[in-house]
Amino acid sequence: MSVEVITTGNEIMSGLTQDTNFSWVAAQLSSSGIEVKYQCAVADDLEDLLASFKTASKRARFVIVSGGLGPTGDDLSALAASKFLGTPLVFNSAVYEDIARKLEKRGRKPNTHHEKQAMFPEETTVIENPVGTAAGFSFVSGSSKFYFLPGVPREFRRMFSEHVFPDISGVAEKGTMLCVRVLRTFGLGESEVAERLEGFSPEGVDVGYRIRLPEIHLRLTASGNDGEMLDSLLRDACGEAKERLEDFLFSLGDETLEEVTASLLLEKDLTLSIAESCTGGLCSSRFTDIAGSSAYFLGGAVTYSNDSKEKLLGVSAETLERFGAVSGEVVSEMARGARNLFGSDIGLSISGIAGPGGGTAEKPVGTVWFGFTHVSYGTFCERRNFAGTRDEIKNFAAATAIDMVRKFCLDYVG
Repeated sequence: MSVEVITTGNEIMSGLTQDTNFSWVAAQLSSSGIEVKYQCAVADDLEDLLASFKTASKRARFVIVSGGLGPTGDDLSALAASKFLGTPLVFNSAVYEDIARKLEKRGRKPNTHHEKQAMFPEETTVIENPVGTAAGFSFVSGSSKFYFLPGVPREFRRMFSEHVFPDISGVAEKGTMLCVRVLRTFGLGESEVAERLEGFSPEGVDVGYRIRLPEIHLRLTASGNDGEMLDSLLRDACGEAKERLEDFLFSLGDETLEEVTASLLLEKDLTLSIAESCTGGLCSSRFTDIAGSSAYFLGGAVTYSNDSKEKLLGVSAETLERFGAVSGEVVSEMARGARNLFGSDIGLSISGIAGPGGGTAEKPVGTVWFGFTHVSYGTFCERRNFAGTRDEIKNFAAATAIDMVRKFCLDYVG
């Protein structure tokens, strides 16, 4: 069984908008043993859309089309589908009334443009949109079934999960299964991961690398018709990879670095507070994005200026003057200050030069110092040098700080 995903829109083709719908839907399908074999991105051009539908119908059992269902002139998916089927567009009054109700709740009224969103190729099945005004539709052509969904990610995901996925999974071939495990690493480059895994070629398992900076992911895939055997193959492969990658491997599934670290903090009954300078609260934000984070995260302070470091964290003016804000001495005092301010077991701090300016020969752009202190284990600091844009350096720094907490928790004995 083959699946093709077609994403439409000039904004996709010009690079102004990332095609997140494809990566998301491919992950959803592959994690359930359904392989996406083809991907196509098409601009808002009627003939190009029509050609992509014709090609997909010859090679895919299921075709998922994302985008082009809005009210404007460049939304052409429904028109292209009608030409592909050779049937006219017909007005669906029930869909139009639903659009009017949704707009009324927002204090708006439908106009002539919204009538376009109620036009569907004749003899197609409407797919309800519970969160937006762009309903989708589906139809069968030959041996292929097409699903047309809006391009807005929130709407696309909801409609796919509720309507399309149950349909596809319900008729998926039962004889062949595709099992996938994703191993997430942090702290090693791609070549370093490859070096540790040299000669790693588990029987019956395909090994692939995915760069998700600042992480490197390993994708292990096994296919066959015996689920227990596939689980056994992947379990053994994961075990060997874990031995080779040691504590650089932080997750054998979907857990993020901060989620893994949060679980360890809870398991070890430890609390955390953070003082940030160059990351501007990014590290704290990643922890507090997790529901229930108040159980271990006591607080964060963004101390960007030297004055705020002195007033909020008690960093010595003499230390700042002598060593500079980006130094081991200052981050050590910042970490202790955060721990004392919030009363946590662990104090973490970050100070660096994210760029693009501000660097010197001694402290070039990308220089970041980290401070760490524990109420019983004392204080230490560490310097790292990162390369990239300002955002990339900030993301590397935040992830490195989180990983420092994770590795401390792994070895911590209360």
